[in-house]
Amino acid sequence: MKNIIAILLLWSSCLGFAHTEAVSADAAPVEVAPVEVTQVEVAPVEVAQVEVGKHVTANMDAMSMIMSLLMVLAVIVISAMVLKRFQGTRQTLSGLKIVTSLHLGAKEKLVVVQAGKQQLLLGVTAQQITLLETLAEPLVTSKENSVDFAQSLAKLLKQKAIKTYDKQK
Repeated sequence: MKNIIAILLLWSSCLGFAHTEAVSADAAPVEVAPVEVTQVEVAPVEVAQVEVGKHVTANMDAMSMIMSLLMVLAVIVISAMVLKRFQGTRQTLSGLKIVTSLHLGAKEKLVVVQAGKQQLLLGVTAQQITLLETLAEPLVTSKENSVDFAQSLAKLLKQKAIKTYDKQK
């Protein structure tokens, strides 16, 4: 161990000398007498215990923490809005099935519900649900009415791309 420390000290002193030589290259060359190292006494060095992650919080200021939190909250809100808009499955509960729905406002919509063989047209608001009519001819449910998230997202992105392209023209 003592030999390794002696070699490191000698090497670092040689690097320091080489650096001063490179800096003073314009001056006259200096002759250096060879140094012989026989044995160097080195005092034992105490190694301090390293605390992992000690300086991480010291470098993070309050503004970057707030911005990170706001970005995470924005991702959560946007994800909730996208999932609410593109609900892939229609709800079915013990013979009841939502056939289709039409949003009329923020909290108002018309819903056609399949109850056994009958279809009911319901008006839904925030305060109540009203039976508007029992449909004589049931609406036909097809594959087009079942919404696939990937297809809906692709359709939305395509519409946005067309609108952006039209605006550029």
